[in-house]
This record gives sequence, structure tokens and C-alpha cells, in this order.
Amino acid sequence: MGNQAITCPVPPKVKGQELGKYLTVRQIHLVQNSWDLIKDDLGKLGLCVFMRFFESEPDLKSLFPKIVKMNNENQLEYDIDREMLQRHAVTVLEGLGAAVESLEESDFLNSVLISIGQTHVQRHVKPNMLRRLWPSLNYGLKQCLQENYTKEVNEAWKKVYFYVCFHMKRGMENPDLDFDSYCNGTK
Repeated sequence: MGNQAITCPVPPKVKGQELGKYLTVRQIHLVQNSWDLIKDDLGKLGLCVFMRFFESEPDLKSLFPKIVKMNNENQLEYDIDREMLQRHAVTVLEGLGAAVESLEESDFLNSVLISIGQTHVQRHVKPNMLRRLWPSLNYGLKQCLQENYTKEVNEAWKKVYFYVCFHMKRGMENPDLDFDSYCNGTK
């Protein structure tokens, strides 16, 4: 992927497409500056987020069969592989970090998010499930950033997260969409 920005005309029918029209420069800086404070300990943040997620969204544990071991009836959890969970959480947060670091390049960011959404289809993740991670991410950010997680920072992160969800959902709903078609507005 490199550092090359991918540009394409923005199809007018998609709201929230251009990040610069969705987030202010200040919000971008708030998210990036707060990310700088936590990016060196993604394991801690990741475990915090996903343990909270499993507590608050127990029905989604079945999406993680290698991490959450279930009984034969697939009803009761009997073990969580914390090491594997932490690795998965770090991978997810590294992706989020890449998004945060690419906030000034919305075309490139959108293409990556669409691609990530497409890969989630193979894991049986539904678009409506993406939003359900926000409360747990919000909780984790608050725990890790503490007094640096102001109301303004929270609002900026929330906007970034739902922007991410919007484009991942686009990829999930169009698993065969290639970015060239997307750029040309043919899909």
C-alpha cells in the first residue's frame, strides 16, 4: 500500500464519504493526539475493549470460535483464550490506528475500510453488528485515556468510529466491490 494516496471522484449519493466534510480539523487532531497517548499499549486497550464487549454482547461471542470456547450446545462459554484475544484485539486496534493516522487521506482510508468490511463478511459479521462495538471501545478509551478523554475527545472518536463503520458496512454489503468501480461511481 505504501504512502501513496488513492484519489477518486466521490459519488454524490453516499453521505459521509468525504471525511473532511464529516470531521473538523480540530476533531482529527483530537483523535490523532489521543491515539498517540495510547498506541504504545494496544494490548491493554484491546483486552479492556474486547472483555467489555464479551460482557455486554454475549450473543456475539460465537463469532470468535478460536478465542471463545463454547460448550457442545454452543450456549455456555467455558474458556477464553486471553492470549489469542489480545492478539486479535491488537490487530483490530492496529487497523483502527492506521485509520486514525490516515484521517487526512479519506479516499485511501475509505478504500481500506471497504476492504476490511469485505473480509468481515467471510467471518459472518453483519453490518448491524459493527455499531455494537462502540460502547466497548468508548469504555476502553475512557479507561486508558482517563482525564485526557474529555467530552470533546469522546465526540471526535465517536464520529471517527461511525465513519469507519459506514465504510466497512459499504464493503460488507458489496463483498465483490472493487475500489476502481467504487471510485467511478458504478457501484
